[in-house]
Amino acid sequence: METRRQVRADSTPKSLLGHVWLVLAMLFIGVLFSALGVGGAVSLTDGLKYSIRASGTPGLLKIYACTTSGTGKQRHTDCFGAFHSDDHRVVDQSASIGGSYKQGTVLPVQRDARGDCYTVGVAPTAGRLAGICACVVGLIAGLGALCGAFSTAMPRLGSRIGAALWSPGAARIVGRLCKALGIGFAVFGVVGMIGWLAMP
Repeated sequence: METRRQVRADSTPKSLLGHVWLVLAMLFIGVLFSALGVGGAVSLTDGLKYSIRASGTPGLLKIYACTTSGTGKQRHTDCFGAFHSDDHRVVDQSASIGGSYKQGTVLPVQRDARGDCYTVGVAPTAGRLAGICACVVGLIAGLGALCGAFSTAMPRLGSRIGAALWSPGAARIVGRLCKALGIGFAVFGVVGMIGWLAMP
């Protein structure tokens, strides 16, 4: 009996520590994926309105120089050029666009009020749509991890809330949404890749 009690006493702190680490890991993953999903979707949606010409000033951008800054994952390239609107009313000699382009390249773009330009057409539109699908999937995964952390930390309360909110119908809807987003990501990704390869 003493040996069994000693084994149980020794195993309790270890299981509790593992329990805490599991909750912390799920919280970290949940916050990370949720933040990336929301931030990425908002950024891509903002760019999408330019790539479909729903906002901004249409025109042509002729690249004359590019600069690269940062290192590692923070490394990015911006190009500068002369923008001329299609109606010839707007001329900006110092317009900028993200990405790397050869000097002298002429791009059809949409220019916003700050002088930033966005590529237009099938390739950038499909690429942004694929990115939005991926971000929404990441957001769903992040929220799932946060719910899992809550249920792990407080099993009884978590099970009651889960039973009230997570019905079989809701599970089917989320499952179908994730499948649709996965299909959208694959289709838009392929279309975007073909479009980029077809661009001069």
